[in-house]
Amino acid sequence: MDVLPAVLALPRRYAFRYVRIDVLALSSKYSLVIEDAWAETTTSADDSTVEALRGETWEEAIDRVALRTLRSCMQDVFEDGPKRDRRLWLGDLCLQTLANSVTYRRFDLVKRCLYLFACAADGEGRIPACLFTEPQVEGDDTYMFDYSLFFIPTLLQYVQASGDRETGEELLPLALHQLKLAEERFDPETQLIRDSDQLGWCFVDWNLQLNKQCSAQAVWLYCAQAALQLKEDPALAGLIETRKAAMLAHWYDRGRHLFVSGAERQISRASQVWAILAGAVTGEEARACLDAAAACPEALAMVTPYMMHHYAEALCLVGRRQEARQVIRDYWGAMVNSGADTFWELFNPADPDESPYGSPVVNSYCHAWSCTPTWFLRSGVLGENS
Repeated sequence: MDVLPAVLALPRRYAFRYVRIDVLALSSKYSLVIEDAWAETTTSADDSTVEALRGETWEEAIDRVALRTLRSCMQDVFEDGPKRDRRLWLGDLCLQTLANSVTYRRFDLVKRCLYLFACAADGEGRIPACLFTEPQVEGDDTYMFDYSLFFIPTLLQYVQASGDRETGEELLPLALHQLKLAEERFDPETQLIRDSDQLGWCFVDWNLQLNKQCSAQAVWLYCAQAALQLKEDPALAGLIETRKAAMLAHWYDRGRHLFVSGAERQISRASQVWAILAGAVTGEEARACLDAAAACPEALAMVTPYMMHHYAEALCLVGRRQEARQVIRDYWGAMVNSGADTFWELFNPADPDESPYGSPVVNSYCHAWSCTPTWFLRSGVLGENS
């Protein structure tokens, strides 16, 4: 700063809790005086439209942090987080759409994101996993099997919550096209999805040891069933049942009530959760599947709030709402108890410093996919006590 006094404004957006000022050099005749310092928060969410949750103390605390997480990720698009990437990711958007539907209800922002993804589809019509928004909107060259398919349930959620059927009809062909593109990954004889060693071919969870073959098949089933709610298709309905049967025949160990995945027949919590969300097993068999995974010491654990959301949703689906409440209290509540004022990208209670990037410093400490406790607590999915 050459001329004093002056107002120094930092032009970019920052995500921080504390700011430290280091004085590098100064005239010996003067000292540094800061008369005022402030930050202007930016969001496209309007807090005045959301009433505070009235519930148990722990529910109110978790809901406040979940809302702060969501609102901080609501800018020109639904960002994955304001700290680092600031990209629009489809997996995050799918969960943000849920949380938005019971809080800020910015359906115009959801609609904008859906159309941005539609415009970013490549020459084959494949929707990328994420978009950059600066310096201009541009699709990334990252394509994930599950994220492209999640365009379908995201569109369904938008139509159901907003009532905007016109947008649903306009984007439906592109949504259904993702199912067509996914066919290249299936073995036509077994009707099983082919496994892959390619890093990032399918996300599921931030665990590099996780085999994703079983979960990927279940995600296809889940998204195909969402497509049926958007448009009836007897042929697709038949294919869904065929692929459910194939999944049970090849990957379900009925004696142990566990789904396995990959050539090594890996057991993971993620495979069980997605099999239940896909309807591959239901009722008592689904509950036995969850119990068996919880009791299995070799079952690979879940490490992200993203996967924990789907676990809590699977518990609700099989009628174990109180267990889902406890998961929210134990998992997201542990982050609150650790001082989180926004929820984190990854949280492993057994190893709080775990990071997929080699250091927790690089983690996003305000991450979109972590905001869904507000949906569980406000939507009624947890039952009468919510």
